[in-house]
Amino acid sequence: MSKILYYTLSVCPECLKEIPAQVVEDNQEVYMKKYCPEHGWGKTLIWQDTAADYLSWLEDGGVGIDKLPQTEKEVCQKMAAGEFSECAQMQPCTGALMTTNRCNMNCPVCFTRKNGDDIYEPDLKKCEELLDFYKDSAGDNALLELCGGEPTVREDLPQIAELARKKGFDYIQLNTNGIRLGQSVSYCTKLRESGVTTAYLGFDGLNENAYLKKYGKNLLDIKKQAVENCAKADMAVVLVTCVIPGGNDEQLGEIIAFAKSHMPTVKGVYLQPISYFGIYPKENCVRITIPEVIRRLNEQTKGEVQSRDFLPGAYEHAACTFQAIYMRSKDGTLRSLNRRQKRNQTDEGYKSIRKSTKQLWLPSNDQIISIGGMAFQDAGNIDLLRMRRCSVQIIGKDKQMIPLCTKYLSDMQGNKLFPGIA
Repeated sequence: MSKILYYTLSVCPECLKEIPAQVVEDNQEVYMKKYCPEHGWGKTLIWQDTAADYLSWLEDGGVGIDKLPQTEKEVCQKMAAGEFSECAQMQPCTGALMTTNRCNMNCPVCFTRKNGDDIYEPDLKKCEELLDFYKDSAGDNALLELCGGEPTVREDLPQIAELARKKGFDYIQLNTNGIRLGQSVSYCTKLRESGVTTAYLGFDGLNENAYLKKYGKNLLDIKKQAVENCAKADMAVVLVTCVIPGGNDEQLGEIIAFAKSHMPTVKGVYLQPISYFGIYPKENCVRITIPEVIRRLNEQTKGEVQSRDFLPGAYEHAACTFQAIYMRSKDGTLRSLNRRQKRNQTDEGYKSIRKSTKQLWLPSNDQIISIGGMAFQDAGNIDLLRMRRCSVQIIGKDKQMIPLCTKYLSDMQGNKLFPGIA
């Protein structure tokens, strides 16, 4: 029998209509259950552990679990004025400038688009306007991401980075599949000289199966070469893994080992349990959640990375992120610099996250690496309580900051709640 933990507001995966949702424990795991008058009941796995573990994680991340809505009426009253919208509620930790929706791949699983979308590619003048807006609204020390599509398909990408650097952005992250980086050291050097500090590099495993699942082709060699080329260009690298059950979830330990062997160029491993929006196969949408990812890390590193090392997010919602920080010892093993503990939620937490991101992910010779990740939301599990605290935001083309998950939220046919890429 299901035990209701609390109520929230979500959407129907079929029609994106806003509907109340129950967060429940069922068979020692936590699910989101919801009912659409037109499409009936839906149920999505959100936590592969007990209700006690889930609520403890939330509480350690500063969520007042005693204040969570306990009835459908209560959630409707509390959220009457807080429906899903394009406008962010919090200051961003980082802002993403969407440079293009073109790409040099056609992945079976795509984060940002569906087939048939119109081309979006703001010119340099528009990019400058959006950078000015973001700097004015986000304040000092804001982090910047150059996103797509695949940003490196733009020949003027170094000019965009140079614009950002001249406006005072000292952390400029390039979110990339790494194909172009792996083809040319000189291109990496040009990006670095233009202002790009960090390559946020899609890196999904150490055998071909991981790349066949995600990209439809084996890209392992070009990914490895991209890391080598970034090292020669003095560009920091964060390895970003989309964790796909049955695809690469047994390779997390190997990814950590690869990262260790490429320190100090590699500054982090960022794991993203697969979410279902954009382009994805409609059958067999299997889930993997934060506690299971952490267990796999513990098991596959033989305890070098331990579950107790990981902290929940405390500025963003606790169910969104997890992170641990390690120093590499002289014997090559990782030594944790933190332990899980209760954290306080504060509306100015973005300041410390911006500061720590620069300390961890800018180029340096420090033998320190972060291991963590983010559980993005899709139409199956999206939760307004989480969306209100979104800290990763898109710099909207209409000059507003947009929570990333709501922007990409799409129904089972790939239609977005808020169409367009930016």
